[in-house]
Amino acid sequence: MWSHMRSHWLALATLTLGWAVVLPAQVRHVGDLNTREIRALDRARTVVLLQGGMLEEHGPYLPAFTDGILSARLTQELADGIARERPGWTVLVFPPLAAGASGSNEIGHQFTFAGTYALRPSTLRATFVDLASELGEQGFRWVLVVHVHGSPLHIGAIDDASDYFRDAYRGTMVNLWGLLPVLGGWGDAMIGMSAAEKAADGLSLHAGMDEHSLMLHLRPDLVSPDYRQAPPVAGATYEAAFATAARPGWPGYLGAPHLASAEFGARIWRSFSQATLTTSLQILDGTDPARFPRYVTYLKTLAPYRAWIDSATTRDARAGARLADWLARRPR
Repeated sequence: MWSHMRSHWLALATLTLGWAVVLPAQVRHVGDLNTREIRALDRARTVVLLQGGMLEEHGPYLPAFTDGILSARLTQELADGIARERPGWTVLVFPPLAAGASGSNEIGHQFTFAGTYALRPSTLRATFVDLASELGEQGFRWVLVVHVHGSPLHIGAIDDASDYFRDAYRGTMVNLWGLLPVLGGWGDAMIGMSAAEKAADGLSLHAGMDEHSLMLHLRPDLVSPDYRQAPPVAGATYEAAFATAARPGWPGYLGAPHLASAEFGARIWRSFSQATLTTSLQILDGTDPARFPRYVTYLKTLAPYRAWIDSATTRDARAGARLADWLARRPR
């Protein structure tokens, strides 16, 4: 009897030790944790997910929080993917920061547009540097930023904060949307468009066939049904697209929303989500993020984007000077 019981408990002990060696990863939300729980996290095996959510006009058929909806869904799938693929790790998800810089209305130098509520790029940079500093001072080593918004100064601001974290704290912080392999997942799925679709959609720089399709896949309830009657508004080159966005009465999109479908959106999403997870796992496995080409580096090679960067930088500086002047004159 004793021999049988001893064998039974030895088997249980062996099984328990096996579980202790290969623990399942946990997805935790930082806002749900108390001080003791946060301090107990293994910094070497905890990856922080900072999610964004730009409020930006997407024309008459999509919600202003389209980028935020995409970012939230991507954060969820990335957290679940890391938990599945990296047992023993903790994924620490932060609540969304519903702010970004430089709405795509700035493509046509229209700095005020219904639906866009943007921070200055310098403000966004300072915000993410502050968050990076808090995380670095608390010993966190891995930070992934999920912020699906494509303006160059927005991307550059988060890239800067990521580089600051690396230099100041010797950790790894990465702006995933700023890496070409991640964006490539989105772009690869668009290769299958027909010649007629490509001609109508043009470069699809903002709220075109692709984003309408993604929202029809993820949140069809938020897509206005009359998107099917949307006239194509596009340009075959960057210069033509930027000129189109500068015209009076521009509706706020560049592309062909009427061609969108939930099926096309599902195809883009699967490819995009998988590319994000694949790249993130490579980084967590030790691949230097500097090996991945950056999106903002490519954008700076394009003359229309350099002009956008220059105009937005000037506007940022003027707004900062105006605030400094007001503060100096404000009665104490």
